[in-house]
Amino acid sequence: MSEQICGIILEGPSCSGKTSLFNAIQRYHLTEAGAERNVIYLAEHYSQNLNWVNGVLQGMSRAENLQVLQERVALLEQLNHYANSMGIHSRRSRGLFFVFERFHLNFAVCFQDCCSEEYLDLQQRLAQLHALTVLCSISPENVPARLQQREANPNRIFTQNDLDAYNEKQRQFVACAQHSLLPTVLVNTDSMAWDAYTARIFQRLRT
Repeated sequence: MSEQICGIILEGPSCSGKTSLFNAIQRYHLTEAGAERNVIYLAEHYSQNLNWVNGVLQGMSRAENLQVLQERVALLEQLNHYANSMGIHSRRSRGLFFVFERFHLNFAVCFQDCCSEEYLDLQQRLAQLHALTVLCSISPENVPARLQQREANPNRIFTQNDLDAYNEKQRQFVACAQHSLLPTVLVNTDSMAWDAYTARIFQRLRT
């Protein structure tokens, strides 16, 4: 695969800052000198296993979710192959930049699958597309405030069981990231300094 393609995959549990980083990445990329003109931004609705469908919350099976992820990767591979088939080109003219939200790590955590042949193949394909995983997290002491900030019901009280479950989910994401074939940047989003996080992410991506 050509190095003219690269991208970022935003991972982490709910409320960890993925969407805020997603928006900051879009802003930052527009300001980059020589940035790729061809971009694909796919938010979590196009890859996660749980979605609202006609007003009803529905989950995919492992096979269904894996197929969705494979189809998204195949699209990138096809576009990259098409650009490369035209010969040498600049990053700006035919390079491709992509951002996915909730992708392979979300799948691994949901289905407890870090080692299957299909999952490893998916990661290898992402690695050939120069994908960088960004795993967002919150310090345990800041979880209650962040959850309350996102809660639609202002009177809801989060129990210790709620907080323990959230922190366990974060630990699962980290464990899956440690087994990943892709380079991973861990971003603690306590300070919510989205532009500063993004600048560091791009510095890693472009080196």
